[in-house]
Amino acid sequence: MSTHYVIRPASESDLPAVLCILSQNEAVPPEGPLPHSPPEPSEEQGAMWARIQRTPDVTVYLAETSSRAVGTACLGVLPNITYDCRPTAFIEAVVVAYEHRRRGVARQMLARVLEDARASGCFKVQLLTHKRHATDGAHDLYKAMGFQAEAEGFRLYL
Repeated sequence: MSTHYVIRPASESDLPAVLCILSQNEAVPPEGPLPHSPPEPSEEQGAMWARIQRTPDVTVYLAETSSRAVGTACLGVLPNITYDCRPTAFIEAVVVAYEHRRRGVARQMLARVLEDARASGCFKVQLLTHKRHATDGAHDLYKAMGFQAEAEGFRLYL
């Protein structure tokens, strides 16, 4: 049975919590103690966070327990002239704190993100995931939630 988490859009003051969660983006925890206090955001991170907060078609979500943030995900809605002018949703940066993994956090976050994508009239949702997540349960979760592995993806890092 999964724990109930509150899933909400992140606010301007949530950047340190988001950064703390994103620092746990590896499939396996690193050796040594994990950071429990949020890092101090850099000037560049602060500027980018302000830009994200001003962008109406981008939402960063937080999953919280009563005591702290434990997960994050990002939804981008891209306006489109195809698909009868219905937008496409992109889900990125789905990360759950190590000690809360496999407790339903990602499932609850994705359910909220998908609900908001539907409410935005999206035609489809695209979620890219690294191949390394094929063995840690992430791909199984996405399939269980109705996502289909149907495209060959390409990336070019600039």
